Amino acid sequence: MNEVYKSINEKSNGKYGGLRFPYVTFDGGNAQVTVVCKKADRAFVDGNISELKAMLNDVCGFHTSITLKIKDDPLTAAALRIAVVRFTEKFNYVSSMSHGITAESEPSFRLNIKMHAAMHELAKNDYIPRLKEFLQNNYVEDVSLNVEIVDYESGGSAQALEQGTKKEYVITSVQPYIGNFKPDKVRAISAVTANEYNVAVCGILAMQTEFTSKGGRPYERFLIYDGDMSLQCRFMPNGSKSIVNAAELTNKPVCLLGNVEYDGVRNEASMSVKEISLCTADGLTPPAVKPEPKSYGIIFPQNYEVLVQSSMFDGNTEVPQSLKGDFVVFDFETTGLSVIHDRPTELGAVKISDGKLKESFSTLIDPRRGIPPEVMEKTGITNEMVKGQPLFEDILPDFYKFTYGCALIGHNISFDFPFLLRGGNRSGWAFGNRRTFDTMGMAPAAIHGIQRLSLDSVLENLGLSNDNAHRALSDAAATAKAFIAMKKILAKK
Repeated sequence: MNEVYKSINEKSNGKYGGLRFPYVTFDGGNAQVTVVCKKADRAFVDGNISELKAMLNDVCGFHTSITLKIKDDPLTAAALRIAVVRFTEKFNYVSSMSHGITAESEPSFRLNIKMHAAMHELAKNDYIPRLKEFLQNNYVEDVSLNVEIVDYESGGSAQALEQGTKKEYVITSVQPYIGNFKPDKVRAISAVTANEYNVAVCGILAMQTEFTSKGGRPYERFLIYDGDMSLQCRFMPNGSKSIVNAAELTNKPVCLLGNVEYDGVRNEASMSVKEISLCTADGLTPPAVKPEPKSYGIIFPQNYEVLVQSSMFDGNTEVPQSLKGDFVVFDFETTGLSVIHDRPTELGAVKISDGKLKESFSTLIDPRRGIPPEVMEKTGITNEMVKGQPLFEDILPDFYKFTYGCALIGHNISFDFPFLLRGGNRSGWAFGNRRTFDTMGMAPAAIHGIQRLSLDSVLENLGLSNDNAHRALSDAAATAKAFIAMKKILAKK
């Protein structure tokens, strides 16, 4: 505990043992002392403010007036993790292990940190004792600290697929699904780096989505992933089995045979798939799918009608069967186009239930890096706006709850979904088993003769508008309206 806590409790014979005094700030010559207490103790604090001020003045020797900032918000695991990650980033030599920090609240508060042995040697006499002091000074709840030393070279308890480390998979069993592809070894996604024909690659299949070309020809898109890497894929059914409706492929390891095209400008590969096989690959396992969280932690949904006062699209026609159930339309704003190198700055989402917009979910996100000027100009999201906002991994449990049991929709979802998939897999919230829809892929089938497939063009052709383009919630709401409209059009065809 800090010296202020110790001195005040010595003078008061432990009267204020249930309070914490983490820090003081000075503003305009006044000292503002933060006092942390449990909500049940708030009345006690309010009734002893004069005595507390006198003791603080005596202990600290302030030559100025004192105000108290009382914090009695209930502690949550998400809030604990956010605070510890921000504390950790002050120590450059351990900041890289922020993704290995997790927090639990049941049965009691517990902070878990994974670090390799060399980092632990540096941290044990500096970062770790200072973290323990931080926890004692900032929280009235008891927070236990569990530091796990892992060996990343041999796998250890933190074995994971990391970007670029896996080049090949050994296939231990294979079941052809389309074609008769039976490989014994195939490349990992990170080894696909050039334009090539008849490439064999392995990964976990997700994001099965129907598309229609501008010429009216149906095809399908999906991606495969392993660790941080993902590969965009397209498949022309030609009377063969569908990928979209194949639940047996969803979030399962597969081997693909096809042709790879590599975009050197975007540093991104894509694959035209010819043959697909279910497989078992040594070292490739889908992340576990968690049950729905019991409650929201930091981001709470809002009633859509309350949030958006104008232009609500709910339709007056009968709801077709294809709109029955729950869907979530989501959109990211990001620092750039690369899922590996860039980070989300905003997430907006709208829930559709039986053809009507019901709830919204929206938050800015601290990307922990600067936003390029051209991106700030386009989105209106600045570095100052995201500073101090929740981290991506901290809002994912709430978004997982918001989307639980729902299909996911996006406009050009192949951009947004990999960010969600990568972040979710890293944080233990797997989204790879979700059914997906893409309004960009629906547009040619629903809107005769459409030439441009941007969201603005689709909305214009449907007689709809987007009041605040390039902000995540507005784009998600506009996409939701387009999805409902096109589903109704397609139901009549």
